[in-house]
Amino acid sequence: MEEKILENYIKAGRISGQIKAEVLQTIKPGMKILELAEFIEKRTLDLGGKPAFPVNIGINDITAHYTPKADDATVIKAGDLIKIDHGVHVDGWVADMAYTYCTDKNEMIKAVEHALNEGIKAIRPGVKISEVSRAINDAVTSAGFGVVVNLTGHGLGQYVIHGPPTIPNVKNESADVLKEGDVIALEPFVCEKNGYVKESEPYEIYSFMQPKPVRLPEARVILDTAGNEYMGMPFCKRWLVKKGISPFKISFALRQLETNEALKSYPVLKERSGMKVAQAEHTIVVAEKPSVITRAPE
Repeated sequence: MEEKILENYIKAGRISGQIKAEVLQTIKPGMKILELAEFIEKRTLDLGGKPAFPVNIGINDITAHYTPKADDATVIKAGDLIKIDHGVHVDGWVADMAYTYCTDKNEMIKAVEHALNEGIKAIRPGVKISEVSRAINDAVTSAGFGVVVNLTGHGLGQYVIHGPPTIPNVKNESADVLKEGDVIALEPFVCEKNGYVKESEPYEIYSFMQPKPVRLPEARVILDTAGNEYMGMPFCKRWLVKKGISPFKISFALRQLETNEALKSYPVLKERSGMKVAQAEHTIVVAEKPSVITRAPE
């Protein structure tokens, strides 16, 4: 890996770790999740990075792709499992991390953090992905819990937040191996027993797919913004509201762009049986001594 690229990853990871520390000092019951998301996104910019995607805040059975609406009034309640997933990029090189907050002691949080650490311990050049998956899964089952089966860890690249390889959190027979210099995000999701996510509303997050001719002026602005300002990375409706586009016109334009296959949407993912879910995630540079770039320095 080129030295400059590694420096950008490390800077993005350092910003992510600092934001996590600040969030855990700030978050509390009664706080609006909109306030929390905007705090994280502003701090990302203040510290010299850019958001790699809208902050995801999943409460209880919501596991992914929920970012607050521009007028979101949802508040954090005591006892809620609050999953906070944020990404920072520097020149497109992404640090992706997630953690779970709860006012009460919750054994699933302890289990998911332990499983993540066990997965990290298994990482080295030449290791099979199946071995990393086994380490994660064994740690979860030994704690008496299960995983969300159809959510996985993933690779990262420049302006790419979900690329190869796919790293399941369940045992598998994958013969794919990790290579020196790979950058991956391990991302276990733990619940009472093995579960699955289903797609649900609302649709607040979108990303660029391809340029397409569109008639609506707002659609042209959004498409240009998605491709050239956000560089194809995910964005959300409330970011567009801040640019002065009315919510009605945003919704109308996004429908047109998705129908034309110029953009794709990200449905909210919920555990299909309603089980609460805890999440943890770190970004790792694969090496003989792996570098966990999102972990706060000791």
